[in-house]
Amino acid sequence: MACSAALATGLTSVRGNLLGQSYDTGYDWESIRVQLVIPEKGNRYLKSVGIGPEGLGPTLNEKGIGKVGFSRPTVQFPPYPGTPEYLSEDELMRISNSTREYVDLWSENMTRYGIPTTEGGSIGRMLVDIKEGYLLEGANWIYGDPANHAIHGPMTDQVFACANFFVNTQLKKRAEWGIGAGYTRAKRVWELLIDRQYDCSINEPGMSNVNPRGLPHFGGGITLPYFMSILRDHGDLSPDEGRMSTYMPEDRGKESICCHGVVFHTKCAKICNPVENHTNLFSCLWMTFGQPCLSPFLPIYIGVNSVPDALSAKANPVSRVFEDLRLALEYHPENRDKVKHYWTVFELQTVEESYAVEGEATKLAGDGNLTAARALLTEFVNKKCTEALSKGKQWVEKLQSLP
Repeated sequence: MACSAALATGLTSVRGNLLGQSYDTGYDWESIRVQLVIPEKGNRYLKSVGIGPEGLGPTLNEKGIGKVGFSRPTVQFPPYPGTPEYLSEDELMRISNSTREYVDLWSENMTRYGIPTTEGGSIGRMLVDIKEGYLLEGANWIYGDPANHAIHGPMTDQVFACANFFVNTQLKKRAEWGIGAGYTRAKRVWELLIDRQYDCSINEPGMSNVNPRGLPHFGGGITLPYFMSILRDHGDLSPDEGRMSTYMPEDRGKESICCHGVVFHTKCAKICNPVENHTNLFSCLWMTFGQPCLSPFLPIYIGVNSVPDALSAKANPVSRVFEDLRLALEYHPENRDKVKHYWTVFELQTVEESYAVEGEATKLAGDGNLTAARALLTEFVNKKCTEALSKGKQWVEKLQSLP
C-alpha cells in the first residue's frame, strides 16, 4: 500500500507541531472509529481501533505524543527464537511522557525482540510532541542488534514526509521487498509542505506572544487548514481517472495523495496537533471518518470526558453516512467540488470556533475548574459531530434524489 505521513514542526507550523496521515484500505467503512482509553495508572490516550486486521492503535496521549503508523513491503524473516516480551503500542503510549521517552523504550525493545510477525515483520512509525518529531522504522532481519531499526530525528523547525518505503539505506538493502511503495505520493506531500515551510514570521519586539484569550499571535507558515488540504489533494490524478485503476497512481507516475481506486482507496485521514497550552486538555486529534476529499476533519480533544458514540461505536453512523456520500457521488461527480468546498468551509468555521472554546476553557482551567473545562470541550466535540452527521445526511438525501 502507499499510506502517507507528514509532519511540520517548530517555526514551520503556525500553531503547535502537526503530524498527519492518510490511510488507504479495502476494509469496510464501519471499522473506522476512535476510543478514549483512561487507564488506572499512566496517561490517557485516544486510540484508532478496528481499521484493518490490527487497527492503527493509540494515536495521541495527554502528554501530547502523537503517533501514526504505516507498513513497508518487507522480505519475510523468521520469528524471534524464543519468547519475546514485546512492549505493546498501548503500553508505550500509556507510560511515555515525551517522544524521546517513547523512542528510547521502543528502541530498546526493538533491539532485543524485533516486532511481532503478525505485523508483517516490519514497522514504520512517525511521532511528534510539543518539542520534536521522529520517524521510526525497522525489520526483523536481525535480533539483539540495533541495526534492525533506524531512528530519524529529533526533527525540529522542519517538515518531513514519508510513505511505504524504507528511508534508512541499510534497511532498504537488507529488508525491503521490491522497491517499496508511495514514492510519487510522498513527493507530492513534500512539495506541498515545502511550499509553506519558510513562510513563518517572528513577533515584533515588545509584542506579547499570546493574545487576551491565551492563544498565540499567528504569523505565517503551515496552518491546520492547509495541512488538512494536503491530505485531500488529488495532484495531477483526477478522482474519475483514479477510479479506473486498481489502487496506486505509481504505475502512471501520478502524484495523488487522496487516492480513488476500484478496490483500495483513501479511507480516512488524521492529524495530531499537540499544544503547549494545557497539553492534557487541548492536544487534539482531527480525523475524517470517510474519504478526506468528501468528509470533514472532526476534532477530538484529549481532554474530553468521552468520545461521541457516533464516532466510537463499531457500527459507526458517521462513517456510514460518509461512505454513502462517497458512493452517491460516483453517480453524480459533477457535485464533487461542491461537496469538497462545503466541508472545507465547515472545517474553517470549526477551527475558528475551537479557538474561542479553548480560550474559555483556558480560563476555567486557570481557575482550577478542570471539570468544567473538560465538560466544555466534550460539548464542543459532540456538537461538531452532530452537525457533520446532520449535514452529511442532507447531502446524501439530495444526491440520492437525483436521477
